[in-house]
Amino acid sequence: MTETAPTAEHPLSQHVPEKHIPPGTPELYADLLKRLRAWTPLPIREIVATLDRVLESPVPPPDRDLVYVHWQLRSWHERLGRIATADRRFPPAEGVLLLVQRGMAIGEEPIGGGVQVLGIVRRLASVVADLLDHVMLFHPLRDEDDE
Repeated sequence: MTETAPTAEHPLSQHVPEKHIPPGTPELYADLLKRLRAWTPLPIREIVATLDRVLESPVPPPDRDLVYVHWQLRSWHERLGRIATADRRFPPAEGVLLLVQRGMAIGEEPIGGGVQVLGIVRRLASVVADLLDHVMLFHPLRDEDDE
């Protein structure tokens, strides 16, 4: 005795899928595309060079450069902190949160002149270096020169 295939079509073969409608609005996607196009990678080599210049160089940067370096370090700290704490699937360790908080507190300190500004910049650079080490270890980044 041989089996024969059923004569009726399977009910799922007659199913017509509904048109997929994304959950967002066109404005949301336009804004997302605009922000993605404007995004620039972190300048890893520039960050490392600046950290070396501030932390390792026997001759500190001149006072007129320290205000700019302070601004750069604050900006990089903010971006690195966002990267280190953004993944909701893996909550950041307490040490990472302390680095982010400590860097924010140091960055908000008013900078004066001379030795005080150099001390603030070096403390902030130390926090940025630790945060960069963590981010490079757990959140691999591409350098802007990587093709």
